[in-house]
Amino acid sequence: MTATATHTFAATYAGRHRHGQVVKTLGHAVVGGTYPMGALLPNEEALCRSLDVSRTALREAIKVLAAKGLLESRPRVGTWVRPRVGWNMLDPDVLAWRCATGPDAQFYRHLLELREIIEPAAAALAARSRSPEQLADMEQAFKAMEDARNVGEWVAADLSFHNAVLQATNNPLLVPLVAITSSALESLLSITARQAGGFNDALPDHRKVLDAIRDGDPQRALHRMAVMLSDTRELMQQADMLDDVAPV
Repeated sequence: MTATATHTFAATYAGRHRHGQVVKTLGHAVVGGTYPMGALLPNEEALCRSLDVSRTALREAIKVLAAKGLLESRPRVGTWVRPRVGWNMLDPDVLAWRCATGPDAQFYRHLLELREIIEPAAAALAARSRSPEQLADMEQAFKAMEDARNVGEWVAADLSFHNAVLQATNNPLLVPLVAITSSALESLLSITARQAGGFNDALPDHRKVLDAIRDGDPQRALHRMAVMLSDTRELMQQADMLDDVAPV
């Protein structure tokens, strides 16, 4: 089953306005399958005409997408779409485009596996190293979850909570994951909130994680986050969001 979120995710590439738009348009087309893996893109003249851009702007955009692992170019051959295994899936733009073009079960399974590996350990580390200010950020996000009146407000607060936990690890190798995975995690949280009996059903689990971090109890924080993610996996299985698919 393919699940899609109701949010619209924009690319984060911060190029000049027109140049950034070309990067976004081509990125969407590649990630969304308009140009399948292994396919040659139309020649420069055709692409410039369809995108209404100069050759220079097009070439700059292709360089950006090549750096993200999506495209490869060779003289007298052209530009083609690389196999998905070569895409930089932790690039914020690639993740955002993936979410915007209808992620499949395989994508959500991989995202959940990433969370199960990282977030329980991050919660334990946050329990050991969080500052008073970082704890206050978690408490503020939790309060916003309590006050949420609809799925959209809940998802925004839930995302802030999980991001605050990662920030509280104070690990410079983990903190960048906040920016990298935000759009993908927002997509997942939106779907699981709708699959639950009520969008805020997970509030008690979040409270237990917060309490463990507040108490400085790493083992309890790790356990409570693992339990929360186990509940998330169960919801996704009930919604047939983790169906096995052939590897790409």
